Amino acid sequence: MIAPRRPSRPGTLRALTPAGVLAGVLAGVLVSGLAGCSEPEGPAAAVSEAEARTAVDHVVAAAAARSREAMRQVCADNDGCPGMSSSIEFTPLDAPGPDRAPEELCTVALPATPSQAGSRLVVLEGTDGRGRHYVTQVLVDRARPAEHDEDGLQVQEPGFWLGIRYTALQGGRAWTAATTGPERPEGDEEQARRACTDTASWLSEVARRSPGEGATAEAGRAAARGGTRALG
Repeated sequence: MIAPRRPSRPGTLRALTPAGVLAGVLAGVLVSGLAGCSEPEGPAAAVSEAEARTAVDHVVAAAAARSREAMRQVCADNDGCPGMSSSIEFTPLDAPGPDRAPEELCTVALPATPSQAGSRLVVLEGTDGRGRHYVTQVLVDRARPAEHDEDGLQVQEPGFWLGIRYTALQGGRAWTAATTGPERPEGDEEQARRACTDTASWLSEVARRSPGEGATAEAGRAAARGGTRALG
């Protein structure tokens, strides 16, 4: 007489079925894949002066084509143009052509943030495709992980001829663009130049101000005309 089969006790080893083996293998692959895709620790590497200049030169050269296709590529190669530069695809003739390449006024190394060991600002001066003079601050970050190429460099707000000016850069970002009317708003160009002419004081101001404070009328205008972005 054959004895009835006893139920398995807790902790008793069981033979794995083929389905069980496959599930285990897939679970191991998934865990390994997730580990490989995890975010690197610490901020992205600092951007050098040479890297910042090269990144900006690429944007200037690409935008000089003054076509919608060129503007789409400029956005795709950089920050995606979610802010003020979202308009450049629809107004490509506003961009300066190859005969109006901007002049570099200075580059400024920015203090570290939780996500960036050191972004860099490049200040440019020139005339746009409509003959309007501008002074602009071009911010160069390093994406993490690199999304576009090996160095991961991204120009933020690549529509440099819009007259971008940053008003907060620590703990969040706030910026404005002089895009309305035939003339640039009074004082914008002088404020943009301060990154070159009064660097220490300018850095102190943009590091101290929070984009959410709205402490002054100027900060309110910046939020309305430009944008804000938190830093992770």
